[in-house]
Order: sequence, then C-alpha cells, then structure tokens
Amino acid sequence: MANDVTNEGLDQAPSGDGLVPDGLIGDLQEVADGVWLLPGFGNTTIIIGSGGAAVVDPGLYINGPRVVEALRSLTDDPLRYVIYTHGHYDHAFGTPALLDDAAARGHDAPEIVGHRNVAKRFERYAKTSGHIAHTFDAQFASWGPGGGDVVRKARYHPPTMPFEDSVTLDLGDLTLDCRHGLGETDDHIWVWVTEPRVIVGGDFIVSSLPNAGTPFRVQRYVLEWAEALEAMAAVEPAAVISGHGGVFTEDAQAMLSTTAEACRWLDAEVVRRLNGGQWDEQILTEVTLPLDMEESRYLQPLYGCTAFAVRDILRRYTGWYDGNPTMLFPSTRAAVSNEVLALIGDSSAVVARADELAAGGDVEGLQLALHLLDLLVFGGGPDSQEARRRKADVLELRGKAERSFVARNVLRSAATIEREQVT
Repeated sequence: MANDVTNEGLDQAPSGDGLVPDGLIGDLQEVADGVWLLPGFGNTTIIIGSGGAAVVDPGLYINGPRVVEALRSLTDDPLRYVIYTHGHYDHAFGTPALLDDAAARGHDAPEIVGHRNVAKRFERYAKTSGHIAHTFDAQFASWGPGGGDVVRKARYHPPTMPFEDSVTLDLGDLTLDCRHGLGETDDHIWVWVTEPRVIVGGDFIVSSLPNAGTPFRVQRYVLEWAEALEAMAAVEPAAVISGHGGVFTEDAQAMLSTTAEACRWLDAEVVRRLNGGQWDEQILTEVTLPLDMEESRYLQPLYGCTAFAVRDILRRYTGWYDGNPTMLFPSTRAAVSNEVLALIGDSSAVVARADELAAGGDVEGLQLALHLLDLLVFGGGPDSQEARRRKADVLELRGKAERSFVARNVLRSAATIEREQVT
C-alpha cells in the first residue's frame, strides 16, 4: 500500500525559501535494507551498501545540504555515485553540496551517473535559461518571488558516467541496475536495486496520473511511458519509490499495470481519432479516461491531467495546425478584440455577462468568463485595468476547481501576475 507521502498539500503556502511548499519536506524513511527515502518536492533516495553509498536525485539546488545531512546521519562511508533519474531542476541540481562534502572529507568525487541525453538537456537549459527562468517565475508566482531562481542559481554538473541503454553499478552487497526509458523526458532512467527488489522510479512514478504535457515544457512520451512501467512490472518489485509522492509496496504491481494501461489507452484513442479525421478541439473536448480508469486511485489528476496528456500526444503526432484555416495567419488578439468590442458597442455588457458566468462557479462558466474578459484586456481600452482585476479573481476561482497541481498553480500564478499588471 502507498505510504502517507502524497501529492496533497501542493497548493499550500511556501516555506521560507519561497520555492518549496510546506508539507512536502518529510523525514528520512527506511524502505528496505540499505534503501532510504528522503521526501521532498522531488524525492531523494539514499542507498548504502558494503562498498559505499549512492544518492538518487539530489533534488533542487536548495536541497543539497539537506541530502548531505541525511546521508551523513546514516554513514560516513564515501559517496560512490550520484544518480540522476532525469535532468529536471527538481531532481538533478542538489549535486554541488554532495561534491563539497566529498572534498571536505578527503573522499574521491562521486561518479555522476545519468543518461547521455542529460548533458544535452543541460546545454539546452543553459541556452534558453532566460526563457526557462521566466516560465518558472510565471508558474510559481503564487508561491512568492524567486521561482526562477531554480534556474538562475543552478550549477550544472552533467554525468561523468553517461550511458545509453543501461549500466550496472556495484555497491558491494548491493547492485544497482540503471535502465533507460522514454517518459516524462528523453533522458529518463529508473534504478533497480536488485537484492531488496526496490525500484527508484523517478518521475515515471508520480503517485497519480502521469505528468505528461505540462504547458511550459517540451515533448513527453506517453506510449513509451507505458513501456517503461511494464518493464518495471516485469521484474516484480517489492517496493517502488516515486519521484513525487510515496512508496508503493503490496500494490506496486497494480499501480504499474494500471498506469501503463491508461497511457496506452490515451495514445491509442488520440491516434484513432486523428485517423478518423478529427481535429484538436474535438479531441481535447471529448477524450476522457474510461470510468474504471478515471476512478482508479492510481490515476487521479493530482499532478498532471488528462487534457494535458492529450495535448502532448497531439503535439507528438501532428503539426501546429488546428484544422481552422483562419489560424494559419491569425490576426493579433488585440485586433480581434477591438473589432468585436466595436460591434458590441458597450463594454459594460461584456463585464456584466462575464460576472454572470463567473457567479455560477462552474468550470465552463468560469472559462467562458475568462474569454469574455480577454476581449477587454487585449483590447487595451479604458476598461482593460478593471477587466484585469476581474480576470485575476476568475483565475483564482478557476484554479480552485482544478485538482492538478500543475494546472492549479499555473492558474493561481497567472492571477498573481494579472494583479501585478494593474496600474
């Protein structure tokens, strides 16, 4: 059964560093002989064998000292390996503190183990750091200032031991098999600790519906995600440690197979509709998980959501054309808004209708209210500032209706930014 570390609390107020919400920092937990979980915004796993220690996913840059403290509460032995399940900022950037600790102790620097694409990811991050920092500021604005510091203060340490398909690491009485698979990223791996039969799954496992298709990020791989989960199930683990969330034990097989089935179903359903001549809007509107999957506790939209996964599948198999030729060379939103407002002739009617829709509190009404208010916001007229205020309020309400952490935080952060734009 999954333990009590879940994705609940992801919308709580931030802790003092402004980057990690309260409720996500947990105490060190022993999962099996030689294997410990250090819960955080991105989980860290510490593995200790007779031949030294390994840390899987040292987390955000601010997390490094905490990982060192936890490691040294367990052993004074050298750290042999720092392993990245993938190169995201919340998994692979606590490394400097571990390197500093090794140097201070007179130990050799640990090997940094990861897929060969991690280095390519870091090159892309460095190349587009301004853009990525801006998106972090936007996505995490509701936590307070400094979201983009995840990027601005990062120190890049690519793998010193890169590999393509798999690599086996020796910790004396423990063996770690690192295996590549596509999923949330193209540089993702999972770690199979063979003797206690523990999988460290990284973000292949997020204790909820897979986090595919987030609004600000590059392509993710829903079908291959299923294949990786099926490969994990095939080794029959006694425990599976998630990248976000908890540990699965007795129900590990059920979680892996159920999640893999959902990924395969979503990919197949979108492809079926594309082959049937459907375009994006219809597919996005109509595709939902079958009821038995939708009700599964392993597939709740606590982190990602079905609509985002569908968007990523569409992005993978199609171009950017949405079936409407008007959008080949679209006019600006400002130009369209001004034309519509000129026809209406009374912006107060737009505001009144938006208020009426929002007052109902249902998701569809709130969404329509946002579209109406955008006419005024992008129109840039005398009512645009008041429209921004109202839009911020509606975004807050729309965010409260979302269970997905990613969707909810984008909406709430957008509300914060809208209020900052009001002069």
